[in-house]
Amino acid sequence: MNSRQLLLLIILMAALGAACRREAPLTEERATDRLMIGVTADGVYRLPLADMQAAGLAINSLDVENLQLLQEGTAVPYLLQEDALLFYGQATDSRYTNIRPYLLQTGQPGTLMTETAVDQDQTMATAVSQTITLAENSLYEAQALDEQHTDPWFWQKIGRGQAVDIPLELPSGGDGSGQLRLQLWGQTHSPDIENDHDLDLLVNGQAIETIRWDGPIYDEPIVFLPPGTLQPGQNTITLSNEARGAALLDIMLLNWLALDVAISPVAQDDLLNFYVNEAATVTIAQFSAEPIVLDIHDPANPVRVAGHFADGHLTVGVTPAMRITAVAPQAFHAPQSLALARTSRWRQPDSQADLIIVTTDALAPALAPLVAARQAQGLTVAVVPVAEIYDEWGFGAASPESIQQFVAYAAVHWQDPKPRYLFLVGEATTDYRGYISQLPANHVPSLLVPVQYSGETVSDSRLADVDGDAKPELAVGRWPVDTVKEVESLAARTLAYEAGTAAANTLFATDASESEFAAMAQRLWPGSQVSGTAVTHLNGAAAAEVVAAWNAGAWLTTYIGHGSLELWGKDNLFNSETVNELQPGQPPIVVQLTCLTGLFAQPGVESLAEVMLQHKNGPVLIIAATSLTLSAHQEPFAAALLQHLADPDMGRIGEAFQRAKTALDIRGDSLREISDTFVLLGDPSALIVRPETP
Repeated sequence: MNSRQLLLLIILMAALGAACRREAPLTEERATDRLMIGVTADGVYRLPLADMQAAGLAINSLDVENLQLLQEGTAVPYLLQEDALLFYGQATDSRYTNIRPYLLQTGQPGTLMTETAVDQDQTMATAVSQTITLAENSLYEAQALDEQHTDPWFWQKIGRGQAVDIPLELPSGGDGSGQLRLQLWGQTHSPDIENDHDLDLLVNGQAIETIRWDGPIYDEPIVFLPPGTLQPGQNTITLSNEARGAALLDIMLLNWLALDVAISPVAQDDLLNFYVNEAATVTIAQFSAEPIVLDIHDPANPVRVAGHFADGHLTVGVTPAMRITAVAPQAFHAPQSLALARTSRWRQPDSQADLIIVTTDALAPALAPLVAARQAQGLTVAVVPVAEIYDEWGFGAASPESIQQFVAYAAVHWQDPKPRYLFLVGEATTDYRGYISQLPANHVPSLLVPVQYSGETVSDSRLADVDGDAKPELAVGRWPVDTVKEVESLAARTLAYEAGTAAANTLFATDASESEFAAMAQRLWPGSQVSGTAVTHLNGAAAAEVVAAWNAGAWLTTYIGHGSLELWGKDNLFNSETVNELQPGQPPIVVQLTCLTGLFAQPGVESLAEVMLQHKNGPVLIIAATSLTLSAHQEPFAAALLQHLADPDMGRIGEAFQRAKTALDIRGDSLREISDTFVLLGDPSALIVRPETP
């Protein structure tokens, strides 16, 4: 019996007897005493008892002694009013999700909001102040990230000769003055010109000020608008780069505007947010019913402010330290989502697995044949729903940080032998909050890490950094797919690859635009040769030649040279269209020592590695980069990787991949980026199929 027949027999036996083996099936249990409440905006939220019960929370009445509200484990004060719970919810500040989760649980005492009262026998204010913030997120610019600015999303690009008009609707009140704050970032830089950015600010056609700064940095000017500048109703703020400036090329990005302005104390649709500059008594008109008045200067601990309500008018005393929100029923928010918190058995002391598969509920069943095969090979497998990870390790937050915390827990607390492989099955994106694209249906997020040449990129390796040293402690792989059909196909193709016979050839394709690529290949291929195999080297070949050599057979294919998201080489040695010319047969392991071809999280674009992985005749084990790195920094990793791939004592690709990463000295940023950004698209527990040696 040869090795292929033996493996097929093992898989068949696993399918018949999997029920008798130890495994970690997907649990369908749900908690009956914990409710996750999703919040997307700042404001007062009202949650009726009936809605809690409809969502499945086991509760008959609202009782502060039996109802606790938490956010990231910290108690949140609330109010109970007419069979409803009211609390002040905050929009999330996470990079990774647009929902801030609050946990409501029974069986624990909660915290009611405290109440304060301010002397109402003070000067009556005829106007109050309000901060109006204008911002949108439509442009992604990772190069703008730095230690103080961690959000790469911007609103408007303003190039030379361009102007942007921003409409602003203002209520009545005040004298038309205000204070305008802006955040701008200079995208271009002319080193020989001082203050190479200049921008004219106009309000309602009136020139107010010219804003100047220098270099690719942030500028946050404060502009005072004199009385009469603003008007009740419609206003227009113009940011103009039309006038001739010092620099020939001047491009800047607008992030946000914030206007502090005086307004009349009149509620708009049952809501008024305001502050005062000196202690005063304020009477607010036009409430439909008695409002709730909160001081939210510390929004995590709001304090109720006592006032007097009569005939639609609220009278309340306030101080300059307060930030007031007065909210009547029409302005109450409803939660974005309500769902019972998932239970998890992954903290049980007997938990153990060699291979952890993190995926979604929808995709998990399609992994059954692969799980059975791994168990037949002697591995224990835990299939962990990502939703359970979010609720148990992330306080409900759908973030990669939750996954990272779960992996760290499993690596430390689970029984020996500890997990060795982390397999992520699901799509990913860099547009986590859906600013320009829709979130994938089966989303298993990756962490964002800083990189030198492109600002930031995704890193699956960091999800397995258990001890905080920036190195993965587990071998990590991913299938960046979004459908059951894709998972079923990859599972079948991976098992077929393992049952196949490898060709006795190693293929190197190099970009001829620079001689260093061919020289690097010649240094690397001795370490990649299995005994008795040959090496084919194509330098600067046409795409047809590369495809022909690929189809002729190789157990390992390596590309070295320039690259981009969808192709190899400046001269297009191979691209996403060329993948369609691959013929059926035993696919090679593919190592791409180039830039960006492994960026699996780009919204709206499939990387070359993704296209290869999903093609019916494509490879199922691909190593590629999610970022821009230099060949000189890739080579130490590549040398170790190819050597381990060829080593017959190295049974699974995750072992070779992990050994190559842990051998890197990542104290410098360059090799740290190699460790962070080279990814394995494939099952890290997959067997390496090498040519049979004599």
